[in-house]
Amino acid sequence: MKITQERLPNAQVALTVQPDEEQVEKALHKAAAKVAQRYTVPGFRKGKAPYAAVVRAFGKEALLEQAAEDLGDQIYKQALEETGLMPIGPGALEDVILEPLTYRLVLPMPPETDLGDYRSVRVERSAVEITDDEIAAELAKMQEQQTEWLPLEDEGAAHGDLLTMQIKGVTDDGEIIDDEAFELILEPESEDFPPGFDQQFLAVKAGDSVAFDVTYPEDWPSERAGAEAHFDAAILSVKRRQAPELNDDFALLVGDYETLDELTQSIRAGLLEQRQDEADAEYANAVLQQIIEGAVTIEYPPVLVDDAVDRLVSEQEQSMRRAGLPLSEYLRMTGQTEADLRQRLRGRAEASLRVDLTLAKLTALEGIEATEDEIRQRIEEMAANNEEEGETLRPFLESPAGHHALAHDIERRKTILRMIAIGDGTAPELVIEAAEETQGLEIPG
Repeated sequence: MKITQERLPNAQVALTVQPDEEQVEKALHKAAAKVAQRYTVPGFRKGKAPYAAVVRAFGKEALLEQAAEDLGDQIYKQALEETGLMPIGPGALEDVILEPLTYRLVLPMPPETDLGDYRSVRVERSAVEITDDEIAAELAKMQEQQTEWLPLEDEGAAHGDLLTMQIKGVTDDGEIIDDEAFELILEPESEDFPPGFDQQFLAVKAGDSVAFDVTYPEDWPSERAGAEAHFDAAILSVKRRQAPELNDDFALLVGDYETLDELTQSIRAGLLEQRQDEADAEYANAVLQQIIEGAVTIEYPPVLVDDAVDRLVSEQEQSMRRAGLPLSEYLRMTGQTEADLRQRLRGRAEASLRVDLTLAKLTALEGIEATEDEIRQRIEEMAANNEEEGETLRPFLESPAGHHALAHDIERRKTILRMIAIGDGTAPELVIEAAEETQGLEIPG
């Protein structure tokens, strides 16, 4: 067998394969036997015609076509064995030449990633700060959560107050409302009643009675458009929201804090941690993008992009299903085909793939590994954080697949931290021998 290799862009290899003459001759005779079984050759019973007679009757080209088809799988396997190539997916038959019988195969090979001098990447980093206004905003949210509705004694109702009333409303066409304990928060304009409705209750007090007429606008989105309505209401209570004062008692109310200052410091620390996490994520992404831009090579076969697109389409389909909208209906509503959707997602898929390949290469080059202690600790944390499902979850986490998934997650987190250190120039010197360039990097995901 004669094999010629050609390196193609995007981590692909083309093989031009010419089988041995003996292989071809043997395949031709098998093809002739098949043809003789299917068709009658003049002068011979079905299945009994000799090779030469079949060739005369049907032509050598027809037999070569059959032989090429029959030999395909054998030639593919043999070519892989002889070249030692290990594609990451099935090869594609690009062309077949009948004389001499020649196959051209295109194989998707493992990605190739060369990050160059990635350790020279530097990205300016800004300090994270928490302002007094941000802390005040958090305290205001806490106040809002602790706000109570308290009855008004002498003051009349205003916008924002909560009224409880017995109310009846009618039009010439029938009843609108009849409620013994109707609740209404006064707003400048109501969404459920015609303009001017809420204004009728300004300044009322508990025990007051109100009677009034209002008219629905002509463009009101119901059959009541343009109708006149009469309402009678008896005010049962008027309440106003009252927030607790910001003092030491408030700090004790919202948590185990002895003073307001202690609560304030806790808020500052929490906001700082949250903001730092967000800043770290943004910074790590900035470093990652510079590493990707400075990479010598990030190549991958189209089949990996197709797989990534498949995952994105599946995720979108699941998301649509949860929302009660089949993907087919979404495509119909948006005037797309599934091919349109796949094409639209392709750029996103490629970007995600480049990130995954870069992170995998960084993990290898930096010698980052998840230790058994780290995996064990993560198992205990996850089991503890899922009280109801912890014991059900544990068997999977302790399985080989679970260990692999946890190790991958731990290594990715450690790699991101290492990237941050690279970007700000604090990364430790490598004390291990850098991983050799390989083609067989695992693709996360």
